[in-house]
Amino acid sequence: MSIRRSSWWGVGGGPVSPGGGSSCWMKAGCVCLLAGLPGAGKTTLARLLPKLLQPRSESVVLCYDDVIPGEAFRATAQAGGGRSMDNPTGTSSFWKLYRHKLLVYIECLIQAINGNGHLSLSGNEHDMVWECFIQSLKQQQIISGETQPGVQQYTICIKHSKPLVIILDDNFYYQSMRYEVYQMVRRNSIGFLQLFLECPVELCLKRNHERGCVVNDETIVLMSAKIQPPDPEKNSWEKNSIILKNSENIMEDEMQKVFELFDTSLENPEKPLEENIEQKERDRAICAASALHQADQAFRRLVSQTMKTAKAKKLSKCNLKLLSEELNKLKTVLLEDLRHLTSQGNPIKLYGDVDVIVQEATHEFNQKKEAILRSFLKSTS
Repeated sequence: MSIRRSSWWGVGGGPVSPGGGSSCWMKAGCVCLLAGLPGAGKTTLARLLPKLLQPRSESVVLCYDDVIPGEAFRATAQAGGGRSMDNPTGTSSFWKLYRHKLLVYIECLIQAINGNGHLSLSGNEHDMVWECFIQSLKQQQIISGETQPGVQQYTICIKHSKPLVIILDDNFYYQSMRYEVYQMVRRNSIGFLQLFLECPVELCLKRNHERGCVVNDETIVLMSAKIQPPDPEKNSWEKNSIILKNSENIMEDEMQKVFELFDTSLENPEKPLEENIEQKERDRAICAASALHQADQAFRRLVSQTMKTAKAKKLSKCNLKLLSEELNKLKTVLLEDLRHLTSQGNPIKLYGDVDVIVQEATHEFNQKKEAILRSFLKSTS
């Protein structure tokens, strides 16, 4: 792909010398979504854009397939998640949970860049999404190592004279997936743009086979029937969007439009909506109460199922009583933790998705109760 990189810097304000920048720009400049079918060319474009955006901006690329760990798929399989026409990727709410987590961490990165320059997130540092996220930022030299040994706080390394372009590489095949990113962008008053790669499904399948069938062919075909391209006429928030007709290569004139869109996005950050604080607190209270109730019901079902399993394994009455006490103690502790997190406004709760909150808590309870059950069964074997 041959692009005259220098040509676009004259758009919207004239050329900028290397190492320069405008002091009126925010340090976190914009979020760019790369959307489209698997095999449409998103990852190739994601690798190329940071080179083309120099010297005016720094860039970080977050590929969802790389940053979201494989355990998301394994957990889905264990939970019995299956592929359907409404869910062509074949994933359940576990996948949704991991996407929410990653978006929370991206927001923390933006706030760190525009704040004190230190990235940290108390209480969530030890999950796999956080670890993969931190590793990706380190590899791209966006952050340095821990400020102190064993302390989960990192220093932002990007130059303050340049805005940061955060490039998100994912299918984003539903409009709702892109809208939740836009909501996060709007809360933080930075720019937003979308590059949607439109590619014939046959070519996507061909490319998928050439790279070793990373995605099941059926998944790609199902996704092509469900995918929702940007529609600025219907959704005003998608105004900064371009659909790139990617048959084999993106033409230079199309890339010129892309660069102009970057300028527009950087120079016109999104404005947050005025919040009704009282209503927000009422909604949060309702969300927290619902999450606690549903988590309690889910925990009780898991305790009941575990006790049935223990009886089937011929656990003694004495051990059954002890097991029940341990499981109910675990239930009490995790519910209290959840009550504390929701009352403190834990970042993942900001999205108000009770299903995600309950799924996370249930997943944690299930893992811990399995460990408890194994210890009891081992002691009697």
